[in-house]
Amino acid sequence: MSAPTPPPERPSPGDITRFEAIANVVSVIMAVAVGGSAAVVAALGQLALAGVLALVALGIVLRLWRRRRRLRARRTP
Repeated sequence: MSAPTPPPERPSPGDITRFEAIANVVSVIMAVAVGGSAAVVAALGQLALAGVLALVALGIVLRLWRRRRRLRARRTP
């Protein structure tokens, strides 16, 4: 049997390039500003639900409005 290979060494904090440091800073700022991805998904879900409910309410209003117009047309000679 061959000997297991040791895990690769982690780079020291000094080895991080400027680009990686900027990317880390941006990701931390976004995580703090947005509040995490679960909050974003919850907000988008609520917006989608509000849109669907608004469409349903609009359909109900339009149906009642058309029914009322038909009833008025029957009453008027």
